[in-house]
Amino acid sequence: MSALDSKAVWPGWKTVRLIGRGSFGAVYEIERDVFGTVEKAALKVISIPQNDSDIEDLYDSGYDDASVTETFNSHLRSIVNEYTLMREMNGSANVVNCDDFRYIEHDDGIGWDIFIKMELLTPLTKAFGKDMPEEKVVDVAKGICNALILCRKYDIIHRDIKPQNIFVSKNGDYKLGDFGIAKTIEKTSGGTKIGTYKYMAPEVYNNQPYTYTSDIYSLGLVLHWLLNERRAPFMPLPPEPAVASMEEGARLRRFSGEPIPAPVHGSDELKAIVLKACEFDPKKRYQSAAEMLEDLNKLSEGSFVAAPASNTGAEAAAGVAAAAAFATAGAGEADSDAMTTGLFGNDKTVSDVNQPEEDGTVSLVGKKAEEEKAALALAALAAEEAARKKAEEESLKKAEEEKRKKAA
Repeated sequence: MSALDSKAVWPGWKTVRLIGRGSFGAVYEIERDVFGTVEKAALKVISIPQNDSDIEDLYDSGYDDASVTETFNSHLRSIVNEYTLMREMNGSANVVNCDDFRYIEHDDGIGWDIFIKMELLTPLTKAFGKDMPEEKVVDVAKGICNALILCRKYDIIHRDIKPQNIFVSKNGDYKLGDFGIAKTIEKTSGGTKIGTYKYMAPEVYNNQPYTYTSDIYSLGLVLHWLLNERRAPFMPLPPEPAVASMEEGARLRRFSGEPIPAPVHGSDELKAIVLKACEFDPKKRYQSAAEMLEDLNKLSEGSFVAAPASNTGAEAAAGVAAAAAFATAGAGEADSDAMTTGLFGNDKTVSDVNQPEEDGTVSLVGKKAEEEKAALALAALAAEEAARKKAEEESLKKAEEEKRKKAA
């Protein structure tokens, strides 16, 4: 996109730089001069369809002119609905603000160029290094809890809370963005699986009905990640490198109910809050963001008292067994919402729905292959654990025999 293009959409604004590019479009920094004061914003540019091959794919699948046009018009309506949703929450200190929205129909009448102007923010992943102070982690938690309280007011479940969708303003406010796959609560009773596996609640992955507590679980995992050297539960800590097979096995352990270990950093009180948010059973989690925020405020005031941990060794062993059974059984049907488009994040087009994103977002079309890989990885983990236990038993047995010989 050139500076001339940005001026054509919003007179007076010019393009400064490309911030990032996704499968559906790109985000640019733009600015204008108002009587000597430079005003900055972010501009998301989305093209639907992205290229001619998207149209050809539909024709090859039996679509006619009318159905091809309606397909891309439906994508436009989804983005317009999302923008409307974001506008409803404009003014919040903890939700990304959208300033304006425009769309231009393509010359051939098929598809649109969509322009969304929003506030310019710094991604959380770029704002801090790996050693994030505990008070900052608590501030992130409070900010996103406030965003979720507002979401609940509008009966919205975000469904894709992850570090890449959390931003920091120049005033230090933490903001939740990318409502591209958000859903109102009445549409979740059947259980739909969409989002980022790395931070997804187990009930969402397992195609079970879910509520606002699924967002609380995802927020808990984000906090765990911040306090755990930016590594997911059950993953080795630096300097050991993380590999895909490890991540697949770790996810299955989490999705099957194995109790999540505490992060390596943070006070005992903060760890207790994080682990409660990450409970496998939704009924054991915080039942609202307001409830979680209350404990976070008590933590800041020094009056929070952590409840005894509920995760026991027996539960952990049961979780390992359940993980093995879960890996063998597979995990349900594909999500009919897999083509939902996003506003800020990892959007997908018809042609690239099989492609995984770098941050772990995986389309449901390619999920079966991932589950098969994960099953193999988990089987290898189980074999290693069995071999370790066998070696321990043999060592103990040998020690007992030597003890008896000496006694004789």
